Amino acid sequence: MKIIDLRLDHYGIYRKASWKPSQNSLNVIMGENESGKTTMLRFIRDMIFGYGRGKWQGKTGSIEFVRSDGQEYKVIRDEKERWFENSDHVKFEEELPALWWHGLNRFMYEKIFAIGLEDLQGLSFLSNDSVRSRFFMLQGGDKISTVKKLAHDNKEKLLVSSPQGKRKINLLIGELDDVSQQLDALANQEKDFSDLQKKQDLLKKQIEELQQKLNADKEKDRTLEKRLGAWEYYKRACEIKRQLDLSMQVKMFPTNGKDKWNEIMNRMKSIHDQKESLQAKLDEYTPIEKEKVIPWAGMADELEKLYVDIGQWRQTIEDADRLEKEHKNWEIDFVNMGYQLPLWDHPLDLKEPCVNVNWEEGRRLAQSVGVRKNELYFWQQREPEVEQLEDKPENSDTEQSENEWKNFEEMAKSLEGILHQRTDINHSIEEAQSRKDRKYTVWFWIGICLIAASAASVVAFYMAMIGYAALYGAAAGIVLGAVALMVNSHIVNKKAHLLQKYNDELADLEAKRKDIASHFPGQVPESVEDLQAFQNLVQQKRTDFYKDQARRQAVSWKRETVRKQQAQHEKWVTEGKELNEKAQQINTEWSKWLKANKLPETDAENLSLLQEQWQRIFSEEGKGKILALRLEHIDAKLDAFAKRAVSIIRSSGIDYPVTPDSIADIYEENQRRMLEWQGILEKNRQHEAYQKEMAKLNDSWNSCQNEAKVLMDLVNAKNAEEFAEKVEAYEHHDQILKEWKTVQQDLRLYAGSEESFTQLWDSLKTGQYDDWMSEHQKLSKCIAEEDSELGELRKNQGAVENEIFRLADDNTITETLQKKEKIEAELKSALEEWLVYMYLEKVLEKTQSAYESGKQPKIIEKANGFLREMTHGRYTLTVSSDGKDIGIIDKDNQVRDPKIWSSGTGDQVYLAIRLAMALSFGEQIEPLPIVLDDIFVRFDEKRQEDTLRFLMDLGKTQQIFLFTCHAQTMKIAKRIGEEKNTGKFIYLKSGEIFELAQA
Repeated sequence: MKIIDLRLDHYGIYRKASWKPSQNSLNVIMGENESGKTTMLRFIRDMIFGYGRGKWQGKTGSIEFVRSDGQEYKVIRDEKERWFENSDHVKFEEELPALWWHGLNRFMYEKIFAIGLEDLQGLSFLSNDSVRSRFFMLQGGDKISTVKKLAHDNKEKLLVSSPQGKRKINLLIGELDDVSQQLDALANQEKDFSDLQKKQDLLKKQIEELQQKLNADKEKDRTLEKRLGAWEYYKRACEIKRQLDLSMQVKMFPTNGKDKWNEIMNRMKSIHDQKESLQAKLDEYTPIEKEKVIPWAGMADELEKLYVDIGQWRQTIEDADRLEKEHKNWEIDFVNMGYQLPLWDHPLDLKEPCVNVNWEEGRRLAQSVGVRKNELYFWQQREPEVEQLEDKPENSDTEQSENEWKNFEEMAKSLEGILHQRTDINHSIEEAQSRKDRKYTVWFWIGICLIAASAASVVAFYMAMIGYAALYGAAAGIVLGAVALMVNSHIVNKKAHLLQKYNDELADLEAKRKDIASHFPGQVPESVEDLQAFQNLVQQKRTDFYKDQARRQAVSWKRETVRKQQAQHEKWVTEGKELNEKAQQINTEWSKWLKANKLPETDAENLSLLQEQWQRIFSEEGKGKILALRLEHIDAKLDAFAKRAVSIIRSSGIDYPVTPDSIADIYEENQRRMLEWQGILEKNRQHEAYQKEMAKLNDSWNSCQNEAKVLMDLVNAKNAEEFAEKVEAYEHHDQILKEWKTVQQDLRLYAGSEESFTQLWDSLKTGQYDDWMSEHQKLSKCIAEEDSELGELRKNQGAVENEIFRLADDNTITETLQKKEKIEAELKSALEEWLVYMYLEKVLEKTQSAYESGKQPKIIEKANGFLREMTHGRYTLTVSSDGKDIGIIDKDNQVRDPKIWSSGTGDQVYLAIRLAMALSFGEQIEPLPIVLDDIFVRFDEKRQEDTLRFLMDLGKTQQIFLFTCHAQTMKIAKRIGEEKNTGKFIYLKSGEIFELAQA
């Protein structure tokens, strides 16, 4: 493959650039930094192997090349679209590496064919398995690497060395562990059964103990309930007993005590009435404090100061009114400003101030809108043409399917083979017939002799000359004689048998020939002499068949071309839909941006005018903000006056407006209320005299209370209620005593017997009702908990019994053992398969190593030749079998280690090896262009000249591109090119290509 034309329609800094490389001379390309040299290097790789993932945007170009067979092709890459076509413009969708170069990828190409300065030093690329498999194992050896990788992948699918692995063997091992754990657990079933029986006995014992405790608690609770039920009777008895005790406490109560008590009560009633009358007078008038008459009494000083500042306050109000009018005029002008701006053309809204607009975002969106419009325009311009397919009638008489042709060819070959076999058999028959016929052979005479000797032995036996040994010898002689005669018969009849065999074979061949002739569409040859005419007939048939196939292929290709054109047109339509959607989307974003920034709807082209008019609105809005700020300062002064006035008005309690006039009115009101306060002060003094009289009545009331206390002390009463109660009990002593006997009788009946009554009464006398109630509640709660616990224990007892029955009938361990055996069998099979892949991988590694060692010396020999040419025979190359160690031998046969090489020598050595590998690939598969990028940086001028002379000669047969950014290298190359009358020289500058005349 040699590139004959490069076209960079739109690639990096190149626009509509092209040049035609030389096919039989070195191509030297010089470009300074930023001139497009690196872009050109990348373009050549992209055209051959395609763009990288996501790196196709805005890139279009093509290359034309000619293959070793002289066929010309063209590769076109238009962003995502790519194809290549031949000289007849027949398009193909395949990628070149997969189609022609055994899957050579971009990585391998850059390792061998695209050589830069950083790629020269070292042979690490030879350690890469994929590189070695392509260059040391050409024409089939790469399949070993593929099979080895497949074996490795299959091995990895079965097992990975990780505890978290999800491969088949890993999963089976995990399942086997689980089953083993289940078996370990099931092995403890007998122990579990014994534990369950022990647990059953324990539960039974716990149930019995809990039942006894529950019965005891219930009995105790019934006793407490009986005490609590008798408590009401006991309380009534205690009350009666208390009254009886009260009556017995009164021993020396005076006879006129009750009258004296009533007298004291009457006096206290009289004092009470006088107090109520006096209290009414006190309630008629309530003393008034000064603050209620003059609420602002505490603010008198503030009122005086504010009254002095009333004139200043009024002036501030006038200034605020003037600024307010000015601000209203600005609002009218601002609203009407919208009519003066063409893009707005509507009144501006004071409630919607200008937002902070991100004009950079607006310019980006406006630019995107323009780009989308341009994309739609260019999309319309590049609508692909779709050819019309002409429907030509095909000649159905000459049509023949490929299977029919294969049957025809097979029958023709069979007929030829039959004729040749028949000829060979006839020759064999003639040869057999020429042999001499024989009736007797040595074996005949040997058999006669053996039979005669047997007869003699029999005669000797009957004549008693010899014993039974003679009889045995006769039998053996007869057998051997018969065998000898049979051998003689076989040899004598061999010719006849052979002729019969040949005749049978001729008959079979003739039957086959007739059978094929019955189905053969044409004249069948009768003998070998007819084969020439028959072969001419077959060749004519073959020519007609391939012409028909070629005509069909042409029609098929034409249909495929039209189909691809239609598919291209459909892609064009789809692309248009996508572009329209993108344009609609960016227009929507533009509208959203205008709406978000409260800007009027307008085209993206008016962005600059929109920004200018917005700036005018923003400036005018700033004037309004200044007026608002001045108003704010005036309002602050007014607020200060208002706050002082509000505090005074609030203290007055009157709803006055906050104005200077209100403060003046309050000041006058203050003077009036000072006079009113003088009258109120006299009424306050009269109220004080009434309060002194009330104090005297309170003293008389206290005296009556002391006399009543003396009477209460006589009956040991603490208060009037207890006095009345004891006097009442004293008067009804007999009735209370009767009730006491009655209640005691009721308690005896409730207890049931005198003994029970005594115990009950003694317990009630303790007065522990709250303790009984608390204990009763605790017992009730305890009984409920014990009932619940008893139910839970009985439930557990039933569960344990069910588990005992289940374990007695469980067959799980048998099923688990069967499952373990199945898993072990599957694991054994998988491990055997894994071992097969492991041994296969190892064997393939040794096979690959052996295969590589057979190819490598040829490449090293070629590299030696290149190195000798570049160094004028000064150095010879040596490389280890694994390709990792390299050395050179000088003229004195001294091996030089790479550590002592100069950088220039190392570059020459590695360049020779790369070129040898590249040319070996070309010899066995197909030559590919070699790209050298600034490889002379570490070369002195002499090495540059020697290497350039070598490359000039090599470039006559191998297409080479030499890129450099050094003018000195270009100068040396031009000089050597003139000497050798070869070379093509290209200059790159800012995306432009300048071609010099060829030397």
